[in-house]
Amino acid sequence: MGRIHLGTIFGTTITLDFSFLILIAFFVLTDVQQSGMRYALLWIPVLLVSILWHELAHAAMIGALGFGSSSIILEGIGGATYNERRAKAWQDLLISAAGPASSFLLAWIITLLMTNVPAASRDPFLFALLPLMARANFWWAIFNLLPIGPLDGNGILRNFFRLFLRERPAFIISIWISMVVGLGVFILSLIGKQIFIAILVAWYVRSSWMQWEFFRSHNRTD
Repeated sequence: MGRIHLGTIFGTTITLDFSFLILIAFFVLTDVQQSGMRYALLWIPVLLVSILWHELAHAAMIGALGFGSSSIILEGIGGATYNERRAKAWQDLLISAAGPASSFLLAWIITLLMTNVPAASRDPFLFALLPLMARANFWWAIFNLLPIGPLDGNGILRNFFRLFLRERPAFIISIWISMVVGLGVFILSLIGKQIFIAILVAWYVRSSWMQWEFFRSHNRTD
């Protein structure tokens, strides 16, 4: 209910949740007053392509490590890639890092296109779209590297600790870093009047706190 199956790529299914449309609408409506409707509508392909590219990178790394196909869901908080696997710490670290790396890569590729392909500067649509997509992917990669769950940065951090610690202390350290850093980013976002980021990070901190409460009550990680 509320989901549309978009297709399958090399066995990985791609599903769009209705909440993803709300995310797109939010970006469009937020930008329309400042940039105008024609420019604001560019957020539709930017978000769809960028987030799907990011999640496909996770799925590709999962497949390259021998864990088979995955399931990608585009949803209100961005996207998520699901795969049932029993991976080693270094494998999960690579899987987490694949997303931000791919976003940096896409930003770099787009920058090369803008610099070296004349049509990119002559075509009005591409002239408006490509710089926005490059900036969005660069800053999305930076944001995703924050050590706040469920962002990839927290997955990288947790799996780094798993390289030399047991699962329990690795989880405890990473989840508390998630909450402390998240609280700091939340406060800075409020000071900078970045309300959307503040709300998003507040949700992340709440999610990390709930994970901690579950861990503490069950004396294990999820």
